[in-house]
Amino acid sequence: MENWEEFRTEIKKLSLPELEVRIKELYKEFQRRYERKNEKLNACLSQRKRLNDNNFKFTPEAVKHIERVNRILTEGRAKVLQRCGFLYRQLLQMKKQGDDFLDDFEIEGTVTVRFNNEDSVLTLDDDENNGQSDYVAIAEVLEDTQTDFECLTSFYFSWSKNADFQASDEELGIIDSSLKTNFNYELLDAPELSHIEYFCFASHVLFVDMDYSLSDIIRINEVWNEVKVTHKNLGVNGNKQSNAKI
Repeated sequence: MENWEEFRTEIKKLSLPELEVRIKELYKEFQRRYERKNEKLNACLSQRKRLNDNNFKFTPEAVKHIERVNRILTEGRAKVLQRCGFLYRQLLQMKKQGDDFLDDFEIEGTVTVRFNNEDSVLTLDDDENNGQSDYVAIAEVLEDTQTDFECLTSFYFSWSKNADFQASDEELGIIDSSLKTNFNYELLDAPELSHIEYFCFASHVLFVDMDYSLSDIIRINEVWNEVKVTHKNLGVNGNKQSNAKI
C-alpha cells in the first residue's frame, strides 16, 4: 500500500473514539467491496488493540472474565476433539463394515467466537474505557475481518485405509498435543493472571494473535463449538460425486 508509514503515523495520533469512527468507515468499504482483507482496516484494528491493551487494568472483575473466557475455550476445545474422535471411530467402523454409500469422509471440528447481535457482547458494570468504545459495533467488525485466524481451534480427520477404529487414541491421532504447553506468555504473562493454572492454545490465538483487545475479550458472550462431517459417495465408476453433510 502506498504511503503506508504516513497512514500508520496518522492513526497513531487518533483517540479511541476517532479510531473507531475510522474503523467503521473502512468496514463499510470492506463490506461494499466484498473484500476478504483490507490492510488499512486491519492496521486500525491492531492500533485499537494496542491502545486498549496499554490502558487496560486487571481489576478483579476483569480477571474473572479472562478466567471465564479461557475456561470456555479450554472446555470447548476438549469437547470438540472428543466428538471428532467419537465420529472418526464410528465412520471408520462403518467403512470397514462395507457401508455401500461411504467411499470417503471428512470431519472438521472448530471453536470460534461469534457475533450475531448485541446479546453476543456482555454489558459490564464497569467500563474501563469510560463509554468511549462501541463494543458491539467493533465485535461485528472483528468477527467478520479476522480472516487469518477464522477458528481458534481446528481439528481435521479423514479416512485412511491404515486406520483401525479399535486402535488407541494416540494411534489414531485423537489427541491434543497442545496440552503439553501452557500458553501463559506474551500478553498472558501478566502478574495478575499468574494464579490461572493453564491457558489453552485457543486462548493464545484469541488474546495474542488476533485483533481482539482485552476489553473486547472480557465481553465475549458467544463461542461456538462445531463438528462437521462430510460423507462422500463417488457414484457409478467414480464419474460423479454426491456429498451429504450433517
